[in-house]
Amino acid sequence: MLTITIKANVPASDAQGIKERIAMDIERYGDCKVVSITSDRWREEQMKMEGAKL
Repeated sequence: MLTITIKANVPASDAQGIKERIAMDIERYGDCKVVSITSDRWREEQMKMEGAKL
């Protein structure tokens, strides 16, 4: 069994696509399974607009 740890500096919202792509690339060498995905970001990044009040 080989365990690979990858760090990617991308938005947390891209985790699903990155996981799928990495799994597809590795599967050509044998069976693989994603064990866990963690994020060190506390919350999603969001733009805030100042000025206009509704």
